[in-house]
Amino acid sequence: MLLIASDSTRGSKALSDVARELSLTLTYFASAKTLAELMRGHSRRIVLLTDTDISEGVAACLSEAEANTQFGVIVAADRSAVRQSNKTATLERLANLHDVEWTEPGLDYERISDAARGCRRRMLRVSREDLLDAITNSELVVQYQPKVERNSSTLWQTREAEALLRWRHPKLGLVGPLEFLPDAEAFDLMGPISELVLSEAALQLIRWRNQGLALNACINLASSQLCDATLADKYAAIAKRLGLECARFTFEVSEQDLTDPHAPHLQTLAALREKGFRLCLDNFRVAASSLSTFEQLPFDEIKIQASALQRAQDNPVTVKVLAAVTGLAHNLGMSVCAEGVEDTETFEFLKTIECDKMQGFLISEAVMPDILRKVYGPKRDIENVA
Repeated sequence: MLLIASDSTRGSKALSDVARELSLTLTYFASAKTLAELMRGHSRRIVLLTDTDISEGVAACLSEAEANTQFGVIVAADRSAVRQSNKTATLERLANLHDVEWTEPGLDYERISDAARGCRRRMLRVSREDLLDAITNSELVVQYQPKVERNSSTLWQTREAEALLRWRHPKLGLVGPLEFLPDAEAFDLMGPISELVLSEAALQLIRWRNQGLALNACINLASSQLCDATLADKYAAIAKRLGLECARFTFEVSEQDLTDPHAPHLQTLAALREKGFRLCLDNFRVAASSLSTFEQLPFDEIKIQASALQRAQDNPVTVKVLAAVTGLAHNLGMSVCAEGVEDTETFEFLKTIECDKMQGFLISEAVMPDILRKVYGPKRDIENVA
């Protein structure tokens, strides 16, 4: 899948980050003629247009390509301003394309990323039967992204890995979770899929143990699963059946409404923790939560969102807030993990606020288990990442 952008977007870090996170190849075009050449073939593509890219030639090229190619279009422009520039007919032609996402002008990472995910999901067009076949035919595979954990101020070790689901689609190749898991949740299939991931991760821990590698696993839980009062019992039974302690697994859940201590999802989290599982509050955005709720959270760890780290490095006030959050978490017995660590500057910054764990492309992308075993063995320590 390609993300095709014009020369006017060259050099944008946001686009590079989106392409990397969503496994897109970033390609540029400078004219409608070049775009037409890039649109040939059967690969799925996403075309990004800014206000300067909107032209009749580009719209005509995309309209013609629909007959033979699957693609989505992201229009990052002020529609009112474009209409006032006598491009109303061109905008209408773009609006008639099958897969279009409209977003505000500017290349904001989160907006472009959300739009790209929307385009990809529509291109995939997943049905419930497709997902059931994927489960039955063992098309769902698990990759693992290592985390490094601080042993001292300079020494970091790999002790756990996050299990990340992929769909090895028989026609489309390897498909990322953001393209099909929202549909799986809508079809009420997250239960069997998560049990599959837990079972596979447990078996993989056993394989690694037999190969001399002692790791724990982190597994994501969908919010819809937290209303299942039997979840803790089912997951504990899976771990027991395979002879593993529940403490070997950390379940990561996204930040939710935490104001009601009697909410069903909080009761489910408490039950998981009582069984011995560890819990991590994922995608923690610092400003999105009240620090006063920390003492009520049934979590062992918080994972700071990558965008919060980026804001902190550019804002001295945010740095102080992030350091305060880390200190409070430590005082409450929680560890702090940072996701999306991609450069040495972020790595060094996180050491200054005493972050406990890190994961991201600087450490490793998600890999197949055999690669992780060879590269991230128990003796792999990180002192100075260069």
